[in-house]
Amino acid sequence: MVAWKRQLILFGGFHESTRDYIYYNDVYAFNLDTFTWSKLSPSGTGPTPRSGCQMSVTPQGGIVIYGGYSKQRVKKDVDKGTRHSDMFLLKPEDGREDKWVWTRMNPSGVKPTPRSGFSVAMAPNHQTLFFGGVCDEEEEESLAGEFFNDLYFYDATRNRWFEGQLKKLRSGWRRQTRKRTVRRLKVLRVETRMRTKTAERRAVRRTESPLQGRLASAVPTSAQDPAVLGEALRASLCRDTQERAEGGWPRPGRELSPMI
Repeated sequence: MVAWKRQLILFGGFHESTRDYIYYNDVYAFNLDTFTWSKLSPSGTGPTPRSGCQMSVTPQGGIVIYGGYSKQRVKKDVDKGTRHSDMFLLKPEDGREDKWVWTRMNPSGVKPTPRSGFSVAMAPNHQTLFFGGVCDEEEEESLAGEFFNDLYFYDATRNRWFEGQLKKLRSGWRRQTRKRTVRRLKVLRVETRMRTKTAERRAVRRTESPLQGRLASAVPTSAQDPAVLGEALRASLCRDTQERAEGGWPRPGRELSPMI
């Protein structure tokens, strides 16, 4: 299936039951404005029935169909699988959206090996990216599959295949990236610790009384228990009493609390 203008174009597929199976090569269109299905009847010779093929839209407005897999029964309880590597173009005839035509394509360049079920994505410069896929080797009593991770480009404007080449990252670049990652993790850990400590201090300030808050600022956190706070309170009262006896109380800038 592929999106084409305001329609979804569906080609091929298969249906399998406990008794039999069938592969399709018909074409349907789903209109995204009216939400209705319609069957297309393209002229010309199209692909044979198959599933697992991939579809992409060309810059000229056509639809490319490549690859796929199908099987057929050669004798009772014996099936033979076929891996397709042919390519077809489905396009509107004379610009009409209600009339379509099939055209077989023979692109040049380095073609992918026969496969099905690969991934397709649109790349820049009107190119189609093909990645991976599977090649099934099916015999009378066995089935083996080979999976791929190679990359190919199809240029619709030149009708040519290109094999994709991925550049390896330089080891020095990898080391620099690793160092930057380590530094960022260290900074993140420090920021997390600071936020945690700030949140703990705020939680303590909400639960403690104003007098405990003044005393807690002068007493180490490890010593903030009732007994230690009581000793600190008595020491503070003794200092205030001594300053009153000496005539220097209250100190400048400090208000005198009323005595009850």
